[in-house]
Amino acid sequence: MGFRVVLIESEAKVSLKLNNLIVNKGEGDIWIPIDDISMIIIDNLQVTLTARMLSVIAEHNVGIVISDQKHNPIGLYSSYDNHSRISKTVKYQIETTKEKYDEIWKFIIKNKIDNQKKVIQRIKPIDEIIREMECFKNEVENGDPTNREAHAAKVYFNTLMDSSFSRGNEEILLNSGLDYGYAIIRSYIARICVGYGLNTQLGMHHRSEYNRFNLADDLIEPLRAFVDLYAYSILEDAEFFMPEHRHKLVNMLNHKVYYNSKNMYLCNMIEEYVEQYASYLSGNRDRIEIPDIDGYTIPNENYLLGEEDEL
Repeated sequence: MGFRVVLIESEAKVSLKLNNLIVNKGEGDIWIPIDDISMIIIDNLQVTLTARMLSVIAEHNVGIVISDQKHNPIGLYSSYDNHSRISKTVKYQIETTKEKYDEIWKFIIKNKIDNQKKVIQRIKPIDEIIREMECFKNEVENGDPTNREAHAAKVYFNTLMDSSFSRGNEEILLNSGLDYGYAIIRSYIARICVGYGLNTQLGMHHRSEYNRFNLADDLIEPLRAFVDLYAYSILEDAEFFMPEHRHKLVNMLNHKVYYNSKNMYLCNMIEEYVEQYASYLSGNRDRIEIPDIDGYTIPNENYLLGEEDEL
């Protein structure tokens, strides 16, 4: 799979030639090998695409995220069931029992709350809150019927912000960063799921008939804390959500993390995490290594963009 994230913010025509993505902004062609690309983010409503390009993009399992006029990600284009053994993988998803899914969900939520606790330890180390988060984590049962996840989230966000903080309040600057960062990571997870033959509609906990990405919404939960920590750090002293903040959040995929006893980029970590989930359902693994925020260090201000192209 590719490694490069392409962010297109200017009016441009995007086409294909000799297995290369061609971006023309009226100043000459920019060539990018399709095999190098993992994700294309289109943040300008004046970008035009060719049908042939979309077909080849799908063949290479490259995801395309479309933003609206407010620069918020609103759509995802991805390949459709192009895995060679899609039927076998989906069969594993369908035949996995609810009891087994509830066990996995308990494991995911315990780790999500633990990551949130570690974010608090880094940003606002209040002993009482840390103990409360630890209690929430220890109280999670299979399937989380008592909704410890929601109780922990309320304490978590109120601690990071203040008692009036609401994730639904569009006037709070941090929410803009969280929504944007979550959308990028969610889209990347969905793309990787398709690449490993997983049906993104078949979630373990999220099961809405109207949601095409139930599984992505399940698997993203432990990774939300990564976005929280980074968005908080870049927006702490900001007055507005600016293009530079969007650039940085997109480039999170190129941040370095330590996962499964290896140093890697966050995008590679997501791929290995999803692959482990698929292998676990098929019986080829006995556990899933959940991303731990202890392995993530925020780059300093002089951090250079990795494999992101801004066009």
